[in-house]
Amino acid sequence: MKKMKKTLALALACVMTVGLLASCGGGNQGGTSQPSGGSSAGQPSGGSSAGQPSGGSTIEPQDLVMGTGSSGGTYFALGGAMANAMNNKLAEYQVTISAQASGASVENMNLINQGEMDLGIAMNNVAANAFEGTGAFSAPVTNVASIGVVYNEVYQIVANASTGAKNVEDLKGLKIAVGPAGSGTVGLTEKVLAAAGIDIDKDIQRQSDSFGDAATKMQDGHIDAACNVLAVPAASIQEMTTSMDLSYINISDEILATIQADAPYFTRKVIEAGTYNGQTEDCNTITCKAALYCRADLDEETVYQITKAFYESGDEIAAAHATGKEVQLEGCLDGITTPIHPGAARYFTEMGITVPDNG
Repeated sequence: MKKMKKTLALALACVMTVGLLASCGGGNQGGTSQPSGGSSAGQPSGGSSAGQPSGGSTIEPQDLVMGTGSSGGTYFALGGAMANAMNNKLAEYQVTISAQASGASVENMNLINQGEMDLGIAMNNVAANAFEGTGAFSAPVTNVASIGVVYNEVYQIVANASTGAKNVEDLKGLKIAVGPAGSGTVGLTEKVLAAAGIDIDKDIQRQSDSFGDAATKMQDGHIDAACNVLAVPAASIQEMTTSMDLSYINISDEILATIQADAPYFTRKVIEAGTYNGQTEDCNTITCKAALYCRADLDEETVYQITKAFYESGDEIAAAHATGKEVQLEGCLDGITTPIHPGAARYFTEMGITVPDNG
């Protein structure tokens, strides 16, 4: 009997020791204690506290590259502000984003697809073409996913006032910077001119300059007009007004209707008189969306944290670039017709935003 009691006592002691070790060691690897469930104050509803990956997952330290645009364009300056703001929030994960100059939308989509860039800004109409393998793309992209809207793009054609041009039809025969090579601006310019009965290769003297170079050439008298897809007001156009008189080219309802027949995501935009120095009348033009895209094979947690960092940095981005005021969750998926990365979708769902199935 005494032997049995002694055996039971030893067994009970072993059970208590195992339980004690489990309570001390479980869920505390690397010296960091984390709750096993629920959410703390300030935590997203998905269960991840600020600065902590959700679901116990981790992010590998990474140096990512984000394609922007050419110097003098909105993408270039805004992209730098975006990268700086996101880096401040991603530093704890040892994830950095470097903004890199590029040919903008078309080139960014191609380089992301090829794995030579990780992120990039592009016009939503260019992204739609990329996924369809149409327009500037010979085949559909297979390794690109959407994150969300950055800001409203505005197509702006300005001409030397001395040309007398007021409407798209008046541009025939002029020497025109149609947009930087590899940009969505070129494709849109081709659409606009074609809708007006103008062949981009035969009926104008086509130039492929960055927005900054086009502004300089306009002021030096080397070109007659420049096409821009930029935020309003655009710095490169403001620069031109300091040394020359400009004419702001109108796009008619008929041209817009022709474009919308194939590309319904373009809508009317009126640039009000007085937006630019010397602009005495409203300018009727068109607009679409600039959006942020990424490699489809980037892991979900990394894209979740990038999306979170981006949409929670609007004020910081706006302090560096005026267009940053448009970085907001309201309307963040408007005009996005292409597949949304699961990491971005998870963040939007946590924020109560309905995510469309664009797959």
